[in-house]
Amino acid sequence: MLGLALHTSTPELGLAISDFETIHRQQTWQLGRDLSSQLHALLQGFLPPQRWQELTFIAVCIGPGGFTGTRIGVATARTLAQQLDIPLLGISALAAVAHHRVTASGPPSESIVETHKTATDLAITMPAKRGAVYGAVYHWTGESLTLKLEDTVLSASDWNLKQSHWSQPLVKIVLDSGVGLAETTSSLLQLGYERLQREKISDWRQVIPFYGQHPVTV
Repeated sequence: MLGLALHTSTPELGLAISDFETIHRQQTWQLGRDLSSQLHALLQGFLPPQRWQELTFIAVCIGPGGFTGTRIGVATARTLAQQLDIPLLGISALAAVAHHRVTASGPPSESIVETHKTATDLAITMPAKRGAVYGAVYHWTGESLTLKLEDTVLSASDWNLKQSHWSQPLVKIVLDSGVGLAETTSSLLQLGYERLQREKISDWRQVIPFYGQHPVTV
């Protein structure tokens, strides 16, 4: 099993590759508006010594995040999966954040696990456009992440109300912006791997971006 993950939903590019045993690499780049012109060259340089034909699946961030970056990443991943005839798994940026926070080593993970011993539901909040927020709730079993409230966009006040009425204790993870999300690319890859084990197959045609909001006001 050899998987490749792409995270392009922020001004950063995140790539990760792993066979979930001995091979694991992750790298991020600050690209901004140069994402579209540099993505393919960076992919070509990142993959070796592994080869395209060795890949058994691809995971890609479907958002929420930047409209253009997310679209480019999903389109690239769909093309690769189609050409290589391998499964493509679309993973939420918010799910990758939740997974990263509870599995990464160091103080952030220790703070969540130790301080909130009775809370296993994680509410992720990320700013959206026009004063709204993206929100989702994921449940951490101690070994895996499951969805309890799917990614949505709503007003900050409505999201706060929904959290206050949640039936279980919540660990609240609030992101000031989408900057730095590329560091969660390894979590993106792990979540794709776990979903593939459950679903066995995933068609690239079914993977579409989640924008949450229209890119312009209508």
